[in-house]
Amino acid sequence: MTSPISDPDEVRILSFVNHIPPVAGIEEHIERAFSWGVDAIVAQGTGSDWGPYWLGSGLQVESDVARNVLPYVRAAKKHGVPFVFSFGIAGGNVHLEKCLGDLQRVCVAEGLDLDVAVIESELSSEYLAERIRVGAPVLPASDAPHLTPQLTEEDAHAAERIVALIGPEPVQEALHAGVDGVITGRALDIGLFMAVAMNRGISRAVAGHAAKLLECGGLALEPGDSANCMWARIDAESVEVRSPNPASRPTVAGLVSHGFYERSHPYAEENPGGTLDLSGVVYTELPDGGIRGTGAQWIDAPYTLLLEGATRVGYRSICQLGVRDPALLSQVRTWIGTAEDQTRARYADEFGDGRVQLSTRVFGLDAVLGELEPEKTVTGHEAAVVVDVVADEQALANQVGYYAFIRLFIGPYEGRKTTAGNAASPYMPVVIPVGEVFTFGIYHLLPLEDPVAPFPFTVRHFGASTASQEG
Repeated sequence: MTSPISDPDEVRILSFVNHIPPVAGIEEHIERAFSWGVDAIVAQGTGSDWGPYWLGSGLQVESDVARNVLPYVRAAKKHGVPFVFSFGIAGGNVHLEKCLGDLQRVCVAEGLDLDVAVIESELSSEYLAERIRVGAPVLPASDAPHLTPQLTEEDAHAAERIVALIGPEPVQEALHAGVDGVITGRALDIGLFMAVAMNRGISRAVAGHAAKLLECGGLALEPGDSANCMWARIDAESVEVRSPNPASRPTVAGLVSHGFYERSHPYAEENPGGTLDLSGVVYTELPDGGIRGTGAQWIDAPYTLLLEGATRVGYRSICQLGVRDPALLSQVRTWIGTAEDQTRARYADEFGDGRVQLSTRVFGLDAVLGELEPEKTVTGHEAAVVVDVVADEQALANQVGYYAFIRLFIGPYEGRKTTAGNAASPYMPVVIPVGEVFTFGIYHLLPLEDPVAPFPFTVRHFGASTASQEG
């Protein structure tokens, strides 16, 4: 079956999330979407939801991305439409290459031959240091106190790995190469979708609005689940969405709520080159179950790209204890405070030199909000206590973690009836060495006059041959 031809002034996109395994029956859902018409398949697969660890360590989530995308790639090849993916969660070169290697093996096994434009979004510390020396100031994207108020060369060289959230422009350029698909490293989620729409002449405002709804696949549907796909038709004035899975559907409430996703403002989202303003959007329910949205605006601004740079700050060890004694729960903060004081006294030099940090959280009490928790009473009948130690060496983190654990495990408290069994240790070893700890030492905005130049593409073949050529 051939996908229906679209109007030249519109574009139809099938969206999913490629690091989440698809729901059962996804092939049927994909074919239903193609019966409506599909001009491109787009899926994001990078993000900083899990913090800087994957970026700094070079490791990544154990998700079989190549198998996840296989039914979509098959459909794209069958119907002759391009796909656009970002790969690797953290999106550094090491993450991207791991996913591309998996894709190569799947293509060989499935008899698929693909020409793909690959865009790396990792920046070298040398490149960034040069930009800092000769370019405009690189300012922080948030008011986090650990971020330098203006990025320095030292910041660039201290980072283990630096990526840019590339915008739509490098993807637009790669799509012009007439390839089967485009795969990037770290990328602005909505930028992947915007690239396809903007290449059809759709404005940034409408392209951005559509992209905001599509970026997480079926998460914007009801019930929301990113393992589902989502379809949209975008024209000069509006975006229309439908669910290819009959078990889910778009709703006005679901689309509006997803418009709040991953931003601090209820209707404005800052992006490279401007702000997407959804304050005037109106949604209309359609007779066939679809929903159309109109009224998005785009406010131009100087072009900047968000940089993420992971800087190692130490090594972590954790311990966990389970508490059920009502007498202990009623005074758990005092019990923890005493143990922490004793630990800091035992390792006074190491704490004084800044070599080690200690925190203890009680899940079931105030672990989520910490000091901001408004409810100060114990409401549950049990709690999990997590001791978290970060030190400049793994061995020191282990030692401090064990000492803090023991002070809790055997620590006295008022009303204790027995000297043992008041706190349980559910795991062995009692001190679990987690490994390296990173922070986003770089979370800054890089001004760019040319958003394409730092991110050229390379056309690579996947399947029987691995020949490459520069693009």
